[in-house]
Amino acid sequence: MILPTYPKQANISEDGSYLEKIGADLHLHVLPGIDDGSPSVEESLQILAAHHAAGIRRIIATPHIRSDFFPNDQHTIHAAWQLLTEAAADHWPDLVLTYAAEHFGDDYLMTLLEKGQVLPLFDRYVLVETSMRTEMPHFPQVLRAMIDHGWKPVLAHPERYRPWQQRPERYAELREMGIIFQVNLLSLGGQYGPTEKLLAQQMVRQGWIGAVGTDLHRANQYSYLRKAARTPEFAMLCDAPLLNHLVPEHEARN
Repeated sequence: MILPTYPKQANISEDGSYLEKIGADLHLHVLPGIDDGSPSVEESLQILAAHHAAGIRRIIATPHIRSDFFPNDQHTIHAAWQLLTEAAADHWPDLVLTYAAEHFGDDYLMTLLEKGQVLPLFDRYVLVETSMRTEMPHFPQVLRAMIDHGWKPVLAHPERYRPWQQRPERYAELREMGIIFQVNLLSLGGQYGPTEKLLAQQMVRQGWIGAVGTDLHRANQYSYLRKAARTPEFAMLCDAPLLNHLVPEHEARN
């Protein structure tokens, strides 16, 4: 397979390996054709090429698992991962690509917990999300059930949940539970708008962030990653004790 050219929006040569200090990218929708992320192997290779040039050497692909929209399981995810790793192997032999999932925190996740079928980032860390538009009052109970089952919830992009943006007590409640907050670099770069950017900045400054992900879905979002990398908050994240630095250098799923 011919290595695809970089999209114009990436223009990564300006900044060199600017993502290297973040460590692993543990939130990325790069597996082709199984959720709302990359639609094809070709686009996935563009993303991997840009990530590699930006200094990333460890990636955890995190496709959605959500029964109503993205009914993925280990079989569908593994098949997409195998397809991509075979296409990428000759281009970046030093790139470690594994997979997990971004689990939607609803009754279906409770079923997966009972069956022992969640897909952790590594160790016992599990990426989880909730609705960005509607308050889900039972979400804290889902997180508590995860903890009771021995998992360590990593909350994807807390800055993006609109029902919480005027409710700081919700964030305080989750932090009291020991939930790890994972900020999106796309938020710091302004991809989602000023409110999400401001909340992301505030959480970084308050020391609330324990993990970082790009949450990239398309190669043409790279301009927002460059914007994020030029913020004071990005420099703070580079010096923070992030979960990203604990990702094993070599970890495979069968």
